[in-house]
Amino acid sequence: MSALYLSGSHSTALAGADVRALAAAQNGTSGTELFWDKIREEFVIEKDLNILNAANMTPTPKVVHDTVIEHTLDMERNCSFQNRAKYRDLTEKSREFIAGFLGADTDEIGFVRNTSEANNTVINGLDLGPDDEVLIWDQNHPCNNIAWHQRAERLGFKVVTVSTPPILNTTEDLLRPFKEAINSRTKVLAFSHISNQTGTSLPGKEMTELAHAHGAKSLVDGAQTFGYMEIDLHDMGCDFYTSSGQKWILGPREASFVYVRRDAQEELWPNIVTVGWERVKEQGAKKYESLGQRDDGRLWALGRAVEFHQMIGQKRIENRINDLAAALRGHMQEKIRDIDFLTEQASGYNSGIIVALISNTDAPKAAQKIYDNYRIAGAIGGNDSVLRVRLCPHIYNSMEQMERVANYISLSI
Repeated sequence: MSALYLSGSHSTALAGADVRALAAAQNGTSGTELFWDKIREEFVIEKDLNILNAANMTPTPKVVHDTVIEHTLDMERNCSFQNRAKYRDLTEKSREFIAGFLGADTDEIGFVRNTSEANNTVINGLDLGPDDEVLIWDQNHPCNNIAWHQRAERLGFKVVTVSTPPILNTTEDLLRPFKEAINSRTKVLAFSHISNQTGTSLPGKEMTELAHAHGAKSLVDGAQTFGYMEIDLHDMGCDFYTSSGQKWILGPREASFVYVRRDAQEELWPNIVTVGWERVKEQGAKKYESLGQRDDGRLWALGRAVEFHQMIGQKRIENRINDLAAALRGHMQEKIRDIDFLTEQASGYNSGIIVALISNTDAPKAAQKIYDNYRIAGAIGGNDSVLRVRLCPHIYNSMEQMERVANYISLSI
């Protein structure tokens, strides 16, 4: 049986060999439009829906949702201990896929549900006190921002928040505010690898080196980079890396992981201890996944999503997303009046997230029209006369869509 085909599934996915053959036939790491047309056939997206919301949630390729459906049915038919025993091997295979994909070791990967749970695993698991500081970016997601403040209310440590300038020309522009704020009391430097608010990217390796130079740990929220860009966690050197399965990796909902560097595991307490603790407490990051009953089939489906990326080639996927985002931004700039892009980045720090403000419009009315009339699904809203638009393309989008979406938005304001 092919690695990308499950018997009994309700739809026909490309066989793994077919995906590899298609990818191998491409010249370079971009891929032809015919190649991406074929890859888009692996998604069952509603006709005429322009889904551009990868920073929040993505559809899954057939191999992923077929895996979820097949294993859900399997559990309904037979939820015995004996039948469920197979998930020990499948879960470990998924762990191997993820570790290999991210340049980590298998004993540094612990399964959780999403980035929020992963970040809070770290936030609630560290020993911090009144003399300690945690340094965060003001563009962090709430689960890596507000969550720190809530924990500080209980433990008494100080949370220091920094901002990066709106216009960035160099890597140093990104690093300078953190260099100015970090000190000997800083115990953790916690930041989003890419901000979901603006699409601005931070240099993970340099930020981690800054933290370690001051004796601090680094927590990298990778919700917007896992599945978008090539990642090597050992090269980055971070102590903790978190992410979600339902975003750029094209995986199932409620299945993800927390990476805890081996040397940092002694300093991170588990949040939940339950059945099986004696078995996992000495097995590295597995002690952070002692969560009780869960949908093990989804963990295997997450591994299949990683496998899908590897067959296409992660660098090819990253380049495709960047090409789509650049085309979309160019069309929006050309067609939409009064547009101001918030996504400003230092050279070389790309992002698949486009965030823009469109002024002089009836924002609530325009947002409703954009979805109801033109079927554009992104993070689109706003109050009064300023429309806020966040659009995030992925490999299930086409170049033709990028121009069409820009045109539709221009007709809605």
